Amino acid sequence: MSEQEMTERYLYEVTKRVPQDSKDDIRMELKALIEDMCAEEQISVEEALRKLGAPEELAKRYQGNGGYVIGPDYYDNYIWVIKIALAGIGISAAVSAIMNGILHADSIVPFFTLFFQELISTAVNGFCSVIGIITIIFAVLEHQNIKLELKPEKEWSVKELTKNTAFARQWSPSLLPPVPDKRIVISRSDSVVSLIMISLFSALLFFAPQLFGAFRYENGKIIHIACIFNLDQWQLLLPVLLLWLFIGFVDEIIRLVAGHYCKLVMYSSIICSILEIVISAVLLKVLSLWNPDFADQLKTAAGISQYSKGDLLYYWESGMLSNILLILIVIVSLAEMGTAIYKTLKYAQSEKK
Repeated sequence: MSEQEMTERYLYEVTKRVPQDSKDDIRMELKALIEDMCAEEQISVEEALRKLGAPEELAKRYQGNGGYVIGPDYYDNYIWVIKIALAGIGISAAVSAIMNGILHADSIVPFFTLFFQELISTAVNGFCSVIGIITIIFAVLEHQNIKLELKPEKEWSVKELTKNTAFARQWSPSLLPPVPDKRIVISRSDSVVSLIMISLFSALLFFAPQLFGAFRYENGKIIHIACIFNLDQWQLLLPVLLLWLFIGFVDEIIRLVAGHYCKLVMYSSIICSILEIVISAVLLKVLSLWNPDFADQLKTAAGISQYSKGDLLYYWESGMLSNILLILIVIVSLAEMGTAIYKTLKYAQSEKK
């Protein structure tokens, strides 16, 4: 490993643990410090990095240290996910409040009354729930000491492992993992969009499932015709749907925090994809997810006697929609799982060499 590569690895390991808005300043400061140490003390880069200490310990000096529920290694990503999820909940609360006001208010005053009541109720409940769930996820990552970066494997003896203090001091620049290859970097924006969409969809399912359906505009009012979901079985369906979305939410958090494909991301993708396929099959083939009267309710509202064979609603009760949707879910899940496995085994594994 060249001295330049060793420096880059060290700077990457330190700066990924500090707040986003200070990463560049800290990077420049540390790079200059390392160069000054080498020049003034006439030592190698490796010796300078040994003096600075393990990157995770140095990073704590920029954030302080204490008994955190969410420590410095995860805090920046934790705040990111909280903001993303709250944005999704906020949007869904506003949509739900607007539709509730439109559907149930006869004039402008009742509309705003219903709007603010629904907005406050939905937002408060949603915000409390999502903050609690995300905090629990990150607390588990923190306190189980789950590391989300590639690290070189090394066999440690029992004698070394029992020397707690001495073992902690055995850090060496040679243990620094490489900066991730661009081919295995996971797009932060993709994870952000996915988390927002999952939060939005979850909140709407929980607070306003009736919005997923058909409406018509008549005499200056929007009238609800039918919901696409089977609301008679909603108490059974909702927990299963939320579990399905929660699995995807956890997978996206791991991708966002890791930032690149590695074994943990690969394992998470495999497990979550399999679970999502199984739950999707249960929802679509075992449980009654769809409203069985949806097609008939639309037919009555439209004033027609029968659908033509070229109309999708003609096949509503045949299960075709469930079959098509399940096939799409399987294809997408397998594609994501295959991508994670391929990039981890082909590119991420080479990062350890």
